[in-house]
Order: sequence, then C-alpha cells, then structure tokens
Amino acid sequence: MPSGGCRGSLSSRDLEFALNVECCLIETTMQVSVKYLLRFGIAGWLICSALSAEQGYASTEPRQQPSTSPAVTQSPSQSTETPGRPGGVDLLSDTKGVDVGPYLESVLKIVRQNWYRLMPQSARAPKTEQGEVSIEIAILRTGKVKGMRLVGSSVDASLGAAAWHAIGDSRLPPLPAEYSGQYLALRLHFYYNPSKANDTILQYRE
Repeated sequence: MPSGGCRGSLSSRDLEFALNVECCLIETTMQVSVKYLLRFGIAGWLICSALSAEQGYASTEPRQQPSTSPAVTQSPSQSTETPGRPGGVDLLSDTKGVDVGPYLESVLKIVRQNWYRLMPQSARAPKTEQGEVSIEIAILRTGKVKGMRLVGSSVDASLGAAAWHAIGDSRLPPLPAEYSGQYLALRLHFYYNPSKANDTILQYRE
C-alpha cells in the first residue's frame, strides 16, 4: 500500500494542470495591467497634449505692441467743437479749453498752398472733377505729422494723392506752448469743385 507521504504527492497530470492554471492567472494579470496602463497612458497623453497646445497658442499669440504713432480714436460724431475753429477740419483731441483756432488756421494755410501746387489737371477746367477727400492726422509737439489715415474719398486716385501729399509735404509749426497734449489729432476735408462755396478752407473751385 502506498505510504502517507506518497498520498500527499502530486501526479504529473496534476502538476501540469497546476502550471496551466498559474500561467493563465499570470496572463490574465498582465492583460489587466496592460489594459489599465493603456487607459491611463492615453489619458495622460491627452492631458499633456492639451497642455502643450495651450502653451503653444500662448507663445504664438501676437502680443499688442506699443504704437509708434499716436492713434486717432474718436469717431466723426465725437469731434470736438471749438468756437472760432476754421471750417473743413474736425478737431479730434481734447484741448482742455485751449484755443487752438489760430494754430489750425496756420496749418490749413500751409496745407492749402501745397495742395494748390499739386492740383491735378482733372480738377481744372474743362474737366473740373468734383469730390471730397478726408484724411486723419496727428501732429506731434514738434510739428511733425504722424499716423496719416485716409478715412473717406469720392474722387479718383490722382485727386486723392494730391490731398495726401499736400499734408505729407508740409512743414507744420510746433504745437502751441499752452497746449499740454503730446499730439493734436485732426481730420482734414478737401473739397474739389463744390457746387456751392462754403466756409471750408481746403476747397478748390474753378
């Protein structure tokens, strides 16, 4: 009869079965581990990608640079009315009570002289083309013109260019000493052959 020690021993078939069970358990454990690793790995990858994309957008987003030219921010309806202001010019800066009327008259006189000198033939007889050009500018304290911007035109290119260069070619006087602003913003209106005479300084009529 087999002894008690032999009764507790495993047969080769039982040993093979036990090994198969252990292998299955190991394989199952590895599959579960890989599954969770993949799940958390994908989630982590998505989070990292989102953070990287956000940082990339922040680094490539254009930053607002300080303007080298003063900006004219007021609209036509917000132009400042100044008693005694010459016609054909909108004052866009707050003068804080300073009378800049005489200064504006001197500016318009200089610009008008240049404008008449550059007047295109199409504005003269017999064609006498009509229209209006509006240009915004900022005059620095030194009298230098910056920030020129065409804001309206109903004329051809040659007439518009004449008005533009009439300003650009002008040597303007410095701003009045009593005016404390760093620049004076204006909108100048040029009228070519208006049907009726008006109080506008910058008008040309044949």
